Amino acid sequence: MTDARAAPPPAPRRLTTPVLASLLVAGAIARAIVVSLPGTRDVPDWKATAFVASEDLLGVYGSGGSPPEQRMLTWGVAATTTEYPMVSQLQMATVGWIYRRFDPDFNDSPRLTALIKTPGLVAELAFVLVLLTWGRRVIGEAAVWAAIAFWLNPAVWLTGSVLGYLDAQMAVPVTIAMIAAAAGRPGLAGVLAAIAVFTKPQAVFVLPVLGIMVLVRNGQIRWRSALTTLIAGLVVTTAALLPLALAGVWPSYWRAVQRLGEHDLVSGTATNLWWIVTWAAGSAARLSELGLWEALSRPATMVRISTVVAAGWPNPRTVGIVLTAAALAWAVWRMRRGVSAPVGALVGGWCVLAYFMVSGQVHENHAYLAVPLLGVAAAARPRLRPLYWAISAAYVLNLYLFYGLGMTLPPVIDRRWTFIDLSVLLAVGYAGLVAWLTMEVVRATRSATTPPAATGR
Repeated sequence: MTDARAAPPPAPRRLTTPVLASLLVAGAIARAIVVSLPGTRDVPDWKATAFVASEDLLGVYGSGGSPPEQRMLTWGVAATTTEYPMVSQLQMATVGWIYRRFDPDFNDSPRLTALIKTPGLVAELAFVLVLLTWGRRVIGEAAVWAAIAFWLNPAVWLTGSVLGYLDAQMAVPVTIAMIAAAAGRPGLAGVLAAIAVFTKPQAVFVLPVLGIMVLVRNGQIRWRSALTTLIAGLVVTTAALLPLALAGVWPSYWRAVQRLGEHDLVSGTATNLWWIVTWAAGSAARLSELGLWEALSRPATMVRISTVVAAGWPNPRTVGIVLTAAALAWAVWRMRRGVSAPVGALVGGWCVLAYFMVSGQVHENHAYLAVPLLGVAAAARPRLRPLYWAISAAYVLNLYLFYGLGMTLPPVIDRRWTFIDLSVLLAVGYAGLVAWLTMEVVRATRSATTPPAATGR
């Protein structure tokens, strides 16, 4: 029987300082080469946000009112609204403030593109430094493997330095919060978790795991630690939201947050179970029109939730919420007697991918948070390393198939090469990897669900 708190494997051979430095420099060079690439079509929206937020941070959501105003953020030819929480807006405002010192007119340039990606790069570097210092004291020498695996992972490089997504700014603090919880630092865990949620809301899917890690340590319930975490999180929440309330723009902010749950897509190019279902349903519906060959070879496309509901099918949004809630509940039950930091990271990564697979409205980059979490788990549990790299590869291929290396470098892989759309086949493979990961979670948490009497303790 596998013990979730079993003694760690023998310490790996330490990297020499020159080798470690060389690997870190290689990762930095790889980022420097691509950081000025234009990224995805979202990057101009981030630039518009930086432009407006650097002049009117508290007004980016609108001026309030009833019904609340929805502000259009305009810059050059870009016009967008924002639904991101306050910490991410502060980051964009900081980028804008810095850029205005170089270009008061805020003209577009490669420098602006690089600056837009800088908060993510700072987060990545901070994670590596934390792992190489404090992380070594918490999870041992395996933290070095986690740091290098993260820094050199193509998934991290493609998401941030190339395409310009904002996920690192969310994923890094919540992953460090896991380490803080394992180290007996509940206040720090609460602060970091709140910062993550107010950067991108996807961090909420690992909060149940973090909560158990804080509440249960060494088989003992620690209510004081849980209360400390909660209070610390509330302090950050108050700091993020009170200025909006005092400025009278709270109604616009709240309406923006609500819009996050109103996106009308079953799957936003996330190669998950919904991507398979919508492709299969569409192919079946057009079988008589196209014939078997054409129906099977038709490209998978995004499907609107409203279209599904109008056809008389259950609402994918509701189904996804129920399935995601059930998955998170199962994860909490598996670790209810407490787990170590690596096992907590493993379960947290599983929660992210479970949400990615079964929830509606998911986008391709929403699996990113699993990368640093599973990296910590795989560092301490080497049997997970092949799975870690396989999941990273699936994530990279998902991004690349749809967005290449950004707007000016579309993918050279044609999804039609495989007869059945390659993205559909990837979704099947991705689901298989999550099933494999589920078995590893069961294995790692087996003793955490077994009463001590059953194990002879």
